[in-house]
Amino acid sequence: MATAAAFDTHRFVQNLIKSGFTQEQAEVLAYEQVNLLNSNLATSSDIAGLQSSTEAGFAEVRRDAADHVEKLRSSTELQIAELRRFTEVQLAEIRADVEKSRQASAAEMEKFRLDIEAKLEAGQRASAAEMEKFRTSIEAKLEEGRRASAAEMEKFRITVEAKIDGAQKDTDAKIEAAKFALVKWLYPAFVAQGGLIVGLVVGLIKLLE
Repeated sequence: MATAAAFDTHRFVQNLIKSGFTQEQAEVLAYEQVNLLNSNLATSSDIAGLQSSTEAGFAEVRRDAADHVEKLRSSTELQIAELRRFTEVQLAEIRADVEKSRQASAAEMEKFRLDIEAKLEAGQRASAAEMEKFRTSIEAKLEEGRRASAAEMEKFRITVEAKIDGAQKDTDAKIEAAKFALVKWLYPAFVAQGGLIVGLVVGLIKLLE
């Protein structure tokens, strides 16, 4: 039931009369003012209904929030699982690429080593053949020289020894030059291979992070 407002009807009526209203007019206006005030007051049942409606609304909001959180959690878990699977696939592909690169590099280096060894062996054989040819020629010339006088023989021997020494030095110089060229060629190859492996390992570490 509505509770009457703290409204002084007597004072209200008196003020209206002083303003020129009749007693009856002032009382009617006071009555209507009290009714107006009482109709705008909330009853205990109104407050209880509002509280119940508010609690129901809060409960609905809580349920909606809980449903939303659960859906978000499920979606997040699915996305994390999918990301984990994708990362594992990417890592497996990177490992496979690194292994292929390592095997290819090892195969290329082995091929290059065999090729260099074959070339060195061929060079050594050629040098040995040239030396044998030169020795045979020298022996023939020595034989001819033996038939000459002792003075001519000594002079010829000195000349031949000089030629032999020069030929030996030339052969040694060629072998050293071949070795230097080989080392000079191999060094950038090893550096390039090392840079490639280091780059792949750094990319892998960054991906893992």
